[in-house]
Parts: sequence; structure tokens; C-alpha cells
Amino acid sequence: MPLTHRFALVASLCLSLAACTDPGTTTDGSSTDAGTTTASTSPATTVDEPTTTSGVDTTDTGTGTTDAPTGTDTATTSVDTTTAGQECPPVSEAFGPAGGELSLCGATLRVPADAVAEDVVFGIEVIEPPTAPPFEQEFASPVFRFTPDDVAFAQPVELILPRPATDHRISLARHVPEEDAFWIVEACDLTDTTIAQSFFQLGTFATLRGTYKYPDNTSGLGDGTIELDLLGNTASFPIDMSGFGIYSDAEDGSRTLTVKSVREVDGGVESLRIDFGVDSTGDIASLVAVEWLSTVGGGGYTYIVDLIGSDGVITLTDSADNHYTGELSAIAHGGNPPHDEPLHATFDVTVEKYAFPPELSCFGGD
Repeated sequence: MPLTHRFALVASLCLSLAACTDPGTTTDGSSTDAGTTTASTSPATTVDEPTTTSGVDTTDTGTGTTDAPTGTDTATTSVDTTTAGQECPPVSEAFGPAGGELSLCGATLRVPADAVAEDVVFGIEVIEPPTAPPFEQEFASPVFRFTPDDVAFAQPVELILPRPATDHRISLARHVPEEDAFWIVEACDLTDTTIAQSFFQLGTFATLRGTYKYPDNTSGLGDGTIELDLLGNTASFPIDMSGFGIYSDAEDGSRTLTVKSVREVDGGVESLRIDFGVDSTGDIASLVAVEWLSTVGGGGYTYIVDLIGSDGVITLTDSADNHYTGELSAIAHGGNPPHDEPLHATFDVTVEKYAFPPELSCFGGD
């Protein structure tokens, strides 16, 4: 299982634990402070695309493409209409401590007061994509280079990019020169026409559109049952409307999976969440995390690989047609007073394709 996807799974756990991200962090828990604004999303080779100019498909007929039904992949690159027919020569202007604003072909750079101590020349230009978009993504705007991209600002500078009207998921991506890849970053301000976020350092950005049309939420996704042995008790957790079973694919054929169940007990509720990865063969699994929470007694116990607890092991006995059976064990940490506790579970679940949008890590994201 690639490290980037293991880290992405750990990051998604942080959302449920409410302990790893804040309004100034990305979906992998890294800070959006100076120079660290990216989140882990694996790069990918691109599918064959129409000839483009400055990162924008210029063959627009005014009709765009028809969005695929939920649960289907789209293999062709959609026509972008956010800057169709516009000329986009570079623009630049010097701003000082009072700040300022600069715009180009639907993109806006807003420099707040006190971001710089003296006059600095800011610029926007449309460039050819330096590399392909990430796996299962396509460019949905021109690729914009915002400069200066080697200066750390005292206050975050807001970047607003255009986005097309679409039912497919829209994301903001930053080019990471060290990896020669676009990484998706959280975008905490999304409208019908724009996508925006603030950064302490500028660079090369683009709007992305997912080529897979995910369901609107996890409600009703997956089914099956998990049998958990913990604290000397055995409990059955069904995957129903109060939980979900989901997976997301990586370009190399590996997969990350999450199953979650919430059940009523006397005096309250219990929840169980399991995250694991499966390699490209579909046979070898790696346990990423297990989280059991209760509103009555015990409080909760957690295992997160290389972070909380130890000895996490998972074995699959079936992994065909999105159906997974097997067992897992780990030493989880929790309780009151805090201590280690062994847990064991067997599972028989069916999962459906879904990925949490990065803006869920934004303050107030839903």
C-alpha cells in the first residue's frame, strides 16, 4: 500500500477524532503556514486529451460534456468553459503594506494588509501544465502561476480560481516542484463559479474536476457486519444507514477501505470504524486504524498505525467483487484511566466507491 494513501487514510481518521486538523491545516495534517500547503494525493499519468492552449481546451462548442451518472467513470477530458475565448496575457503590480488585488481570466490574487513590509511585485500568468493532473482528475481551469513564489508572507494571501458548472467534484490543486506533481489541497471557499483558499506562499495552481462522479454522501453505501471482541464482550455491528462501507482506488491498483457502524445500546450508542489498505493483487491487506467509541462506559479505544496502539494485523479470506471477509487484531489504547486493551474482529462487508472531499477538513466543513 503506497505511503501517500496510508497517510491519507490516517488524515481522514483525524476528521472523526477531531484532533489532527484545524482551519490552518491540509487534509494530511500539514500546516498551511509558509511553504507547507499541500495534501497527499497521488500523482498520475494523464489520459489522452484534446490539444490545449495554456492548459485550457479550446475546442469548446458551447455544450461542454454530459456528466456521467453516479458510479461511472468518464474517460475523456471535459471541455472547460471558464476562460473560453479569452486572451490571458500576464499581469503584475507592486503592492506594499496596504495590500491590493490582481485578477486575470477569472483568477484573483488578494493581498491583505501587512502581508509584506515593503513593495513587492505580484503577478499572475497562465502557463502550460508542468505535469499531468492527479489520478482520476482533469484540469477544469487554466494552470495559473502566482508570483512571487519564493516569498513567505506575514499574512496569508487569498487565491481565487475559476471553476466550471458541473455535478462532478471540484478541487484545488497545487503543483509541487519537488515531486513534479499536482497535489490536491483543501479549498474552504467554494461557490458556483469560484474555488478559493489562502496561503502563506504562492506557486502554481489549477482547478480540478474529478472524472468519477461520487455519490453526494456516504448514506446507504455498503453493507455487511463486523463482529468485535473487546473488553471481554462480543458485539455485532451492522453496516446500515447509520454507517457505511467505502473504498477508493489508486493508480497502481491498490485500494483504501473504510467501514463504519453505529449501533444503539442501553443508555447510548457505540460506533466502530476500521480503515485498511489492500494491495493491487487484492489479497494482501494492511491495517491502518480501528476506532471504537461509546457514550456509556469505557469511553473509547483507538489503534492508528505507528501512532496509537500496536500490533495491528489484518488477514483477508475473500476480496472479490468489492466483497471483503477476514479478521483483524490490534492492541488499542484508551479507557479511563488510559491503558492498552487487545481487540479482535471478524468482518463480512461489501463496499462502494467513495472518497471524502478535502474541504471536510476546513473549519465548518460538512
